[in-house]
Amino acid sequence: MPKIMAATKKEAAKMAAGKSNTAAGRAVAGSHLWMQHLVEAGRFPTLARMFAAQLGEEVEWIAPLPQNDFKEYKLNQDEAMAKLFPHADKASLFDFWPSNQPQWDGIAIGRDSGALYLLEAKAHRKEAEGQKLGATAQESIDKIKDTLRKWHDAHFPQGDFSLWTDGHYQLANRLAFLYEMRARCVPHHFPDVRLVLLNIAGDPTMEAHRAEYHGYKTTQEGWKDYYSDVFQKMLGTPQIPHGTVLLQLDVELMARYQKLKDMVTKRRREFAALMDFIEQQTAYLTAPASTRYHLCKECGLLEHSVNVAETMLKMRATIAPELSEESCVIVALLHDLGKAGSPGKPQYLKNEEAGARFPYRWNRELIYLSVPVRSLSLILPHFPLTEEEIQAIVYHDGQYVPENHAVAAREEKLTLLLQYADNWSGFVTEKA
Repeated sequence: MPKIMAATKKEAAKMAAGKSNTAAGRAVAGSHLWMQHLVEAGRFPTLARMFAAQLGEEVEWIAPLPQNDFKEYKLNQDEAMAKLFPHADKASLFDFWPSNQPQWDGIAIGRDSGALYLLEAKAHRKEAEGQKLGATAQESIDKIKDTLRKWHDAHFPQGDFSLWTDGHYQLANRLAFLYEMRARCVPHHFPDVRLVLLNIAGDPTMEAHRAEYHGYKTTQEGWKDYYSDVFQKMLGTPQIPHGTVLLQLDVELMARYQKLKDMVTKRRREFAALMDFIEQQTAYLTAPASTRYHLCKECGLLEHSVNVAETMLKMRATIAPELSEESCVIVALLHDLGKAGSPGKPQYLKNEEAGARFPYRWNRELIYLSVPVRSLSLILPHFPLTEEEIQAIVYHDGQYVPENHAVAAREEKLTLLLQYADNWSGFVTEKA
């Protein structure tokens, strides 16, 4: 069982025994649990790398931290003030809000940008729905509404303000804090302040916590549809608000991926070193599988690679059990590695050109190499492939590609199996 899922199942068992998910210390399910996994990069490196890849940089976590019993902070708490605003006057810095501030799921500082990141994490849509302003003192209610109204009118006058206090209040107060902190802290304390809406896709942990979550998981597509709808109603536009980063961690996909990596045992050390290089230096974890065809979306390449590996293993078990299971995993996960581009230069870029027909475009700064050639250029300096594995990666497109005609009728079994698994995944699984 992949470590990421083994850990969550243990925590879910604790929850079923009666421990609250909001209790001090280690969380037992949902977004709190995944935030704690995220900050423990040593235990869950792939999760941390996926987060950094999507964010665009690694971060230094301020909270939650295991050495502080995973305590979460409000910005005006003394611990947070000492770390973030050591010389600021608390009263004047936060005079726009009552003393009882929002508590952040995560606070971090970008290692490259120096930006302050304020994180709000959600593991299910139900966590984000039906939020209402809960203050009871009239003075607090007035101050909160004044601040919300200020930023609604400044940036989102077409949005429905009633949703800022009844329906999506939590998101509204996070946006208000984002813009207030930007106005008050840039550039005096930080070069930038950004709000990260971190969504966990495929979370399996909440089923043991509450009956209404049984059989219910929010997918990547589900999160995208949710925020597009919320932004349209609340802000008057489906676009992500400026200063905000919308991230998705598909923990179900990452568990499948980790399970496959763990199957490589004979060359474990070399393979681990290769994957460390790939995950940290290339766009493998976040690249699309294509610019306009199958899985043309963020993390599409990883999803396709996992699909191919799982399909190939099923086919191997039925028709070619004599083939090395390890070789099947290696060639399947790496067959399209070249689509990740080179270190620091992804092959595909988001297409932000006016009138663009497709979501992604080719990176014009990248020297052209075929996908198999670039794949080998990334793999071979770090990892020894067998000749059968090299043939499978080079000719995995089969006879669809004219330059592969030379190998017709001379494919090894591993090559044929990879071709079949790749075609089945692209033309059947990923079109379903």
